[in-house]
Amino acid sequence: MLKIVRAISILLLLSVSAFAGPWLGLIYKKDTFENHLALHVSGVHPESGCLAAGVVSGDLVIGIDGKALENVAQLQNVMKKSKVGSKVKIEIFRDGKRIPLTVTLTERPDDISSLTGSAIGSKIAKFGDNFYMNAEKRQEAPKATLLDFWATWCGPCRQTLPVLEKLYNKYSSQGLEIIGISSEQTKPLLAFYKKQHASPYPLYRDADQGLWRRYGIHAVPTLMLLDSNGYIKRVWSGAPSFEMLEKLVLEVMDK
Repeated sequence: MLKIVRAISILLLLSVSAFAGPWLGLIYKKDTFENHLALHVSGVHPESGCLAAGVVSGDLVIGIDGKALENVAQLQNVMKKSKVGSKVKIEIFRDGKRIPLTVTLTERPDDISSLTGSAIGSKIAKFGDNFYMNAEKRQEAPKATLLDFWATWCGPCRQTLPVLEKLYNKYSSQGLEIIGISSEQTKPLLAFYKKQHASPYPLYRDADQGLWRRYGIHAVPTLMLLDSNGYIKRVWSGAPSFEMLEKLVLEVMDK
């Protein structure tokens, strides 16, 4: 059974595809207030300017720069024009009262999983030197990267390998990078690839399962799709079809 984890609404610099720069550091659900858009805050990042300004879960963000909220693009435009350290005036509604707050924008951290409870939106950690096959095929600036967390004993993982190989052969020349990641010993991994499946893409041994623990990976296969800046766009577990993978990869590569 294929399980896809979808993106979470987070206020970033430009849009959900632009991750670097200043941010408000909120997770929210869309709501309404006096016939206008409101953002019902469900989480505040501990290092964000919003937390320092006093925003808490349960607040309604109802305005920015002295204007009622009309749409999320209004907030994104303010972020686009701002820099880290800039001050932004927002208005919240709490306990029947309108409260004006001044937020000093902070830089969006690479890892926001503590806020979202998900790997999505975080920047992938840097790989070490544990590439045991095809390390020379690493791309300097891929348009999209697909990470395959797998194991030799896993039937659905083995079922996924030909799909990934087909995808890699078709799109690697256009900027797609695929990296297979396992925590098993190198010797059985090499034996598997020699006897059962020769991989065309780089393979990495996560010896201490650091990546697995950091991103809460408990099932194999688990796949992660990264954008050109290394930010995690999608995470799913189970054996995917070629058609599904191709569609998702092209969505990222075309941006």
